[in-house]
Amino acid sequence: MASINIGELAKHLSDDFYQAYPGSELKYAARTRDVYAHGYYTLHFETVYKTATEDYPRVKSWILEHIDD
Repeated sequence: MASINIGELAKHLSDDFYQAYPGSELKYAARTRDVYAHGYYTLHFETVYKTATEDYPRVKSWILEHIDD
């Protein structure tokens, strides 16, 4: 559920934000949210596990690095 929430918040960031931070990891969170919310019958445990253990820690690091910008 947290993945869906993070992705939903990422979807509401402005185009200006994404232009200012073209390498933002958050755009991937938004895409992941769509897969989790609408494609749950096609999800694989390995993919969800990788997202939780590898991808979201990278997203967290990116946010912490840029939070004061």
